[in-house]
Amino acid sequence: MLKPTALILLIFSATSTANDNASNEPSIKDLDILIGKWRYVDEATELAGFDYHETGETECAYALDGAYIRCQGTGVYNGKQRTFVEFLNYNRFTEEFQRVGMFGNHPAIASFTLEISDDGKRIEQRGKPMPQRDGTYTRNWGVITFVDDNHYTWDVHVNRSNEAPNHWPRKFVSQFERVVESDDQN
Repeated sequence: MLKPTALILLIFSATSTANDNASNEPSIKDLDILIGKWRYVDEATELAGFDYHETGETECAYALDGAYIRCQGTGVYNGKQRTFVEFLNYNRFTEEFQRVGMFGNHPAIASFTLEISDDGKRIEQRGKPMPQRDGTYTRNWGVITFVDDNHYTWDVHVNRSNEAPNHWPRKFVSQFERVVESDDQN
């Protein structure tokens, strides 16, 4: 039979181990690096087959009681403005990071699962098939790579349903730079 002191130590040790394991669980905080205001340039590569150059800004902040990160932005392409909003979360039930995007210029909702590198500087996202106007479907595979805390590149590879399943050309490249707010009130 355990003495009361030994029993208390055993309970404390088990609680401490459980708390240590809980703190190692993934959470939306693993995407803290995205929080802030960002300026971006999004361009099509030659492989996209068309000319595309969009500039804009997006701002990411915690939303819905801190369970999500909400990124809302506006971009300009060919003199036309488009707006978008994205929500990112960690789904504890499926044990995966998720991203959902809605765009003012496209009726389909984009849905992705994300994998984050151990150092948090690389985020891979794989999209669910999205229907297109011509009856085909596209799937996106994006890779976000942080150069430092204030700059990242987002490469987007696209596969169309009428292409070979292993055909993933890089069709878009976006460069993001954190907008640093000035303390100077001149």
